[in-house]
Formats: sequence, structure tokens, C-alpha cells
Amino acid sequence: MSLDPATILALAARCAPAVAAPTLRAVAQAESGLNPYAVGVNRGPPVGRPPRSRAEAIALAKRLLAAGANLDLGLVQINSANLARLGLSVDDAFDPCRNLAAGATVLKTAYAAVRAQEPAPQAALRAALSIYNTGDADRGFRNGYVTRVVAAAARLDGPVVAANAPSPWAPPPAAWDAFGDLRPAAFVTVVRSSAQGAIP
Repeated sequence: MSLDPATILALAARCAPAVAAPTLRAVAQAESGLNPYAVGVNRGPPVGRPPRSRAEAIALAKRLLAAGANLDLGLVQINSANLARLGLSVDDAFDPCRNLAAGATVLKTAYAAVRAQEPAPQAALRAALSIYNTGDADRGFRNGYVTRVVAAAARLDGPVVAANAPSPWAPPPAAWDAFGDLRPAAFVTVVRSSAQGAIP
């Protein structure tokens, strides 16, 4: 079961306002195919038939975790080892709003760490995506994860335009635009956070 991309966009804007909604939607597309009941097994027995409901997803995840599995859960595939740190239960991980908020926390933390070293916002975002996936600023590029997220954004938001290429139909994207090298979305939301600043 997958949620509609517009629904994910609205949920991301409401539940995780510190990260641009199109960015989280692209992460959710790459991670779970927009499936709020996705259970990814990193270590442990295979899932078998994918869960068809939240209740099935919760029961499956709890059973696998009790058997010592390491799992990725929900829309943005929150790793089970991070649930306590993010203040989530297994049940919470399958709530789309809570899942997106947790994913935004992980991504925002990675972005803040990278941005201190990387002045270019889009380069920092891509390195943060790599960290989101692997815990490392480079491995997510090597394993293709960053490319998958950027491709998901392109599929959802429009074709990729060469970086720094002027667009004949629109002004250049703002520095805070989640994927500034993609065609601008039909709407733009400026997100500000008093703590560390908003991320694309």
C-alpha cells in the first residue's frame, strides 16, 4: 500500500516543517515507495508477504525484533536501533506523521553537521542524504542512495536540469530549495527554524 505523493507532501509539510516537504517525499519514495507499512530487514529472517495494514506491520516488526532482527520501518525507513533515540515506539514508526518527523530529525541533524563544513547547500544536502542512509558522508554516494533520492525527486517534481544552467522559463531556485537543480515546484514554502536554520 502506497500513499499518494500529494498526501506525503502535505504530511511532510505539517509533521516535519524544518525540512522541505519535497525533500522528505523524495526520501520516502526512495526508502519505501511511499509505503507507510514497509518493513525492511537489514539482519534477520525475511519478511515474506508484506504487511497490508498498520496492525500487520506492527505485529511483524515486533515479532522480528523479538527474534533479534535489525529493521527499517515505515515511510522513511527509520532504523529500529534509532527508535529510542528518536522517542518512537514500534507502533509510532508506522504512523506516517511520526515517521516523517523522525526522518526529518535524522536528516536535519546530518545536514547541520555537514553544513558546518560545506558552504554549498545542495552539496551539503546530498552529503546529509548519504549520512541518512549509511551514517557516512560518502558511502551513500557509492551505494547509489543519493542518486536514487535525487531521481525520486526528479520523477515527483520534474526533470533534472543541469546544475547552474539558466532556466528559460523560471528564475533560478532559491538557495534553500530542497533540490535547487530541479524544476521548481508549483509552490514554494520558506521554512525557518530558530534553532539551527531550516534545511532544504
